[in-house]
Amino acid sequence: MRIHVMILVPALLASTPLMAAPKICVQQDRIGDWAVLNDTKLIVVDKAGQKFRLSLTGACRGLSLRTSLTFRVTGTGQCLARSDGVVASLPGYPEPPERCLIADIDEYTPAMENADQMAEGTLYHHPDTHGDIGAIQ
Repeated sequence: MRIHVMILVPALLASTPLMAAPKICVQQDRIGDWAVLNDTKLIVVDKAGQKFRLSLTGACRGLSLRTSLTFRVTGTGQCLARSDGVVASLPGYPEPPERCLIADIDEYTPAMENADQMAEGTLYHHPDTHGDIGAIQ
């Protein structure tokens, strides 16, 4: 007597939908706060308290000196996406605003926040903190 064994693993994998990662949606009109890690990394907090790290590219020099940020969505949706713009300015100062593009958007996890706090020289320290690194609340 012969027993036929069929390998079903490839067939099962082909028929099982892959779990897609949830799409990150940072709505420009829902941004409640922001902080600068450096000239290429920006943390934004939406009004629901979710934190996101935006990786920037382009002319983003002296970002920590700017006091006003504007987010420019170039697509038709309401969510920030790659290649959308960030305009950083210092109101009342004659220098033109810095313009940079969003290269990537990630959820800012507690592990990422801890790593950024531990990395020396990556966070802008306000003089009133006496050298303490304050997490974005």
